[in-house]
Amino acid sequence: MTDDVMIDLQKVSKSYRGQKAPAVEDVSMTIRRGEIVVLVGPSGCGKTTTMKMINRLIEPTGGRILVDGSDVTRLDPTELRRRIGYVIQQVGLFPHMSVATNVGLVPKMLGWDRRRIDARVDELLDLVGLEPGQFRHRLPHQLSGGQQQRIGVARALAADPPVMLMDEPFGATDPLTRDRLQNEFLRLQEKLQKTIVFVTHDFDEAIKMGTRIAVLGERSQIRQFDTPERLLANPADKTVAQFIGAGASLKQLNLRRVDAVDWDEAELVRLDESPASVLRRLDESGEWAVLSLDDERRPRRWITPRDLEPQQDNLDGVGSVATTVEPRATLHDALDAMLASSCGAAVVVDDDGRYRGVVSIDQLMRAIGEMRETERSRDRGVAEAAPSQSRQRVSTGAVPRAATSGREESR
Repeated sequence: MTDDVMIDLQKVSKSYRGQKAPAVEDVSMTIRRGEIVVLVGPSGCGKTTTMKMINRLIEPTGGRILVDGSDVTRLDPTELRRRIGYVIQQVGLFPHMSVATNVGLVPKMLGWDRRRIDARVDELLDLVGLEPGQFRHRLPHQLSGGQQQRIGVARALAADPPVMLMDEPFGATDPLTRDRLQNEFLRLQEKLQKTIVFVTHDFDEAIKMGTRIAVLGERSQIRQFDTPERLLANPADKTVAQFIGAGASLKQLNLRRVDAVDWDEAELVRLDESPASVLRRLDESGEWAVLSLDDERRPRRWITPRDLEPQQDNLDGVGSVATTVEPRATLHDALDAMLASSCGAAVVVDDDGRYRGVVSIDQLMRAIGEMRETERSRDRGVAEAAPSQSRQRVSTGAVPRAATSGREESR
């Protein structure tokens, strides 16, 4: 096993007594350090079983699993699980324990002293965007679903494990919260560079989260294990294509982030400005709408001339609510925000919700055009290389290695 491989599954199988066919059969897969590998497939295909065998929540009945070069079947299962972070859909926080106690549970089991545990709890709460002084003493029932999920991630990171297993971690949250949690986790991953195995049944989530995606069939048989770009451009067979579903071109919007495109500047106004002043600004700028910001520069509403009335004293509550996205959101997230907006634009905000810029439908269309041109160029390159590659295979029997995608290099 090479130094860049963190997890290596070698012909791994799982059979249950009384069942003719194995639940998982001869699965082989290598997972590199620092990448997010997503296991995706239909319900009952064995993806969760495959993942749980890595930390021996389910014992394999055949094959080998190596984590950082060590055979997991030769390790104490309790010690192994303490070295691997685990996040599940239902969060699994202990209801009678405070947030701090939940997060510090594994470090306490590992024998850390109280001062070190407290410092680690505060560090992790800051990392997942929850103020320690406000949240460390709360009980789980006093948190929203999204906050509970963040605490679940913090607990999984408590002992700084090199590997994390995530079983549909955001599946129980509403779509808006799920998008924010996904973006937050990708931000954390940029800093932490953990090796992550992520299970989902949602292919759009797989595209957004994964460095590579393993599309699984029955018994966890791998139908295709590839980058999101290659899966969308060249599905290996009809089964993979059917799982990807219609609109593969539209799904490519999940491959590009908002911070990868140029942003426009909106015409900005303060909430305490008068309607007459705003009308003059609209007339002078030639814009059809202005964006109101509060005292903290957080976007509030888009205001057009027809929203303004002379008797109004200020702009509070005037106009249509501005929909926002974060820089780490995908262009697909931006499109959703645009469709929900009355002005066809998404306002970009930082982690504190402050105004950064605006992404318009025109910018989105330009990005789609660039992605299509990139795909055409790649296809032309493959077509031109095919004759020489065929001659190479005939003369030497060698199989050319696939070129590394730009997404892999950038991550």
